[in-house]
Parts: sequence; C-alpha cells; structure tokens
Amino acid sequence: MRAAPDTGKHMTIVYGLLGLSIIVFIHEAGHFAAARIFGVAVESFSIGMGPVLLHKRIGGTDYRLSLIPFGGYCGMKGEKDFQKAMEEGLDSIAAEKDSFYGIHPLKRLCIAFAGPFFNFVSAIIALSVIAMTGYDYYTTPNKIVLAEELPNAQSEFGIQRFPASRAGLQTGDRIIGVNGKSIAYFSDIVETVSLNAGAELHIDAERNGQTLHFTLIPELDKSSGAGKIGIVSWIDPLIENADEGSAARKALLQTGDRIVELNGQRVRNTVDLYKAAENLTKADIVYERGGNLYTAELVTAGSSENKDVNLLSSIQWKVEKVHSNTFSFFPALVQGSKETLKMLSVTIRGIGLLFKGVDVKQAVSGPIGITVMLGQSAKAGFSAGFREGLVTVLNFSAVISLSLFLMNLLPVPILDGGLILFALVELIRGRGLKPKTLYKIQFIGVAFIAVLFIFGMFADISGIILGRYR
Repeated sequence: MRAAPDTGKHMTIVYGLLGLSIIVFIHEAGHFAAARIFGVAVESFSIGMGPVLLHKRIGGTDYRLSLIPFGGYCGMKGEKDFQKAMEEGLDSIAAEKDSFYGIHPLKRLCIAFAGPFFNFVSAIIALSVIAMTGYDYYTTPNKIVLAEELPNAQSEFGIQRFPASRAGLQTGDRIIGVNGKSIAYFSDIVETVSLNAGAELHIDAERNGQTLHFTLIPELDKSSGAGKIGIVSWIDPLIENADEGSAARKALLQTGDRIVELNGQRVRNTVDLYKAAENLTKADIVYERGGNLYTAELVTAGSSENKDVNLLSSIQWKVEKVHSNTFSFFPALVQGSKETLKMLSVTIRGIGLLFKGVDVKQAVSGPIGITVMLGQSAKAGFSAGFREGLVTVLNFSAVISLSLFLMNLLPVPILDGGLILFALVELIRGRGLKPKTLYKIQFIGVAFIAVLFIFGMFADISGIILGRYR
C-alpha cells in the first residue's frame, strides 16, 4: 500500500518558498525603484532564477516568474556592457545614457545599494509591526540549576565544570543582574549570555536573602555559536498538563499537582525529578494538591503508540506566560529600529564566530535549510494563532532580510557590494577599471560565492541526513 503524501512537509516548503520570494521581491524592488529614479531602463524583473514560467511586458519591462525560487534579478540595460568591451579589447566601457554604465558612478552606487537597503528597511518595518502588535512568550523565573546536576551530566560533560560553578554560583540562586542590566526571567539570562561568548560578565545573584557578586566568562558552544555558562532554568515540578495514556494520567494526577517526592527522594525541581526517575519503569510518588499530600504509583508501559517512553513522558510543567511591551506607531518605529540594529550586531557577531571554530554543519544553512526553517516558523506560528504566527514569521523574515543586507554588501564582484566598490573606485580615480581587470576580478567573486554555496549545501545535506529538516 502506498503511503499517504506528507502534506504537512509539503506545506512547510510552500510557506518557506513564499516567504523567500517576498524577501527577494523586496530586494529586487529596491534596485528597480532606484534604477527608475536615476534614469536607467529596466529590461526585465524576475522573481526566481532559471527558466521563465510566466512573463508580461509592461512599459518596456518584462516582468517574470522563474522556475527556481532562490533569488531573482532586476535586469538593467547595459549591465553587461563591460563584457562586450572586454571581448572587443576596449580600454573603457561604451554605454548609452539610459544604461547602467552610462550614468554617473554615484548614481550607480545608489542603485546597487538600494536592494540591500530595502531589505534593511523591511527588517525595521517587520520588527516595528511586532512592537505594535506585542506577543506572548513562555519563560521561567530567574532561578537556576547548575548543568552538572542534569541527568547523565557525568557521562555527557565528564569532569568538566562550567563557568557558573567555577565562579561560585549554586543551584537555587536567582540571577538578578548581568553587567548592570536587571534580570527578571531566565530568557533574559539566555539572551545576555548567548551573545557574550568570551566576554567577561559581572553577575549579581540573590541567595538566602543576600546579594552576591560573581565574575565569569561564557564559553563558546561550537555547535550553536552561542555563549554558555552551564546553567538551566529551575522549573518547579508543578503539573500544567499531561497527555492521555501517560503514566501521570493513569495515576490520576491533575493540573496544579506538585510532585514533592519520588521513591523517597525529595525533589525540588524538574531536574531533581528527572534524575530520580532515570531508568525507572515504576515509582511511588508523593504529590501536593490543595495543601494536602497524597501518594500514587507511576507505571510506564514502555515505548509504543500512545504509551510512555519513561515515567515522566508527556507531562507539561507550569511556566510563566509573559506579554511583551506594546507601542503606538511612532514609538514602535523607534523600537523596531533599535531591535534591527541589535539584530544586525548579533548577525555580524555570528558571521565572525564562523572563524572561531564553530561547527559549520550546525551554524550555517543553505537554501534548503532557510526555506524549511522559514516554512516551519510560519506553520508552527500560525497553528498557535494569527498573532503568534505573524510575530514568528516577521521575526524570522527580519533575520533573513538582515542577512541578505550584510551578504550583498560584501565587497565581492557579482554581489551588490562589488558594484558599490567599483563605483567608489571610479569616483576616486575619475575613471573606471579596465574591462579586462573587471573580468579577472569576477573570478574571485565567483569562487567566493561557490565556497558559500558549498558550505550551505553541505549544511543542508547534513541536515537532511540527520533529520533536522522534517
């Protein structure tokens, strides 16, 4: 019998392709608008690359939808005049006034910059909409558990001690400040630490009513490129929900029950609980409900459909739901601009980490990975509600837009940054580079793009093999 098609996976790809097409459209629209403003004739405008699927000529421009959805182009008159000049052995590029090389180099620079600039502006708009909309997120308080206390910590980390424990932090501490910034939730800690691998952090923590001060340096997690100090969030063993057929449901546990003991071991948090339940198929528990203590037996039937893999499978623990600040229109634009600059800084740092031993297979994604991740963001976000879906898609789109902004500004031939560099050289020298020189430099650009493409495809293939793109 033939298996039913995986429509969910197909829709993920469709959503991703749609999102990428919109981002590419915005980029090419920047080139298009600038070309029109500066008097350059636009001969073609395409979303996608390769064979043309649909096209229509309007006002001298052939608008196209092409087969391969990764990329696009705005074909301006005379863009390849340099190649013709090179083939004919000319020392300069002969171009008409309404062609790309026929205008002043400053105008050419503006046209090249307009595409990345539109991506930058679209990121500001996306993050400003998020600031106006607001969003809910789930997090835990600023109370911590040392990573060394996790189940299997000894086998996973060996004798390694993380920066948090080396600095003197303890399980149960509340981190209330990092480098003078107030900390309310564990997500605030993660954000600060992940962005500061290798940088000295000054930690303020509360323990038994006293404020203590610690200094530590986050280590670089080479699989993700983020900083880590060896802590996890303290989650109270307070049940939010449990799936049908789970050991908790069979034991008649309810929302709001707090597990306080397992097989005689006192449990303070979910780390204690998972550690005590490790490798067990049966356990006696004590739980609190309405101020009273009760006992029950947890029993798992093993791993099969609708059955537990372990005693605590399918239990969701109580966490805090927090709503972000919302802003009116103009303050939202300010907030969106701030978040864009912050995200841009993070992206630049992320690129720099690729030269510090970060696992390229994990940290870099090619076109397949970007498409799937964008599609998954849309699918998962909108399944939780329209506002959640909108925020998720806009946030991820802002990340991709800023990545395109940076990548296209690299001073590499065949990218916008290369055209900007050539225009600057012409402005400074008073004349352009010789066509043969331009042609030779193109090889450098092609090689650079080929390396990036190989890295991206290698990451995609690894992701497919390891099942990350499901």
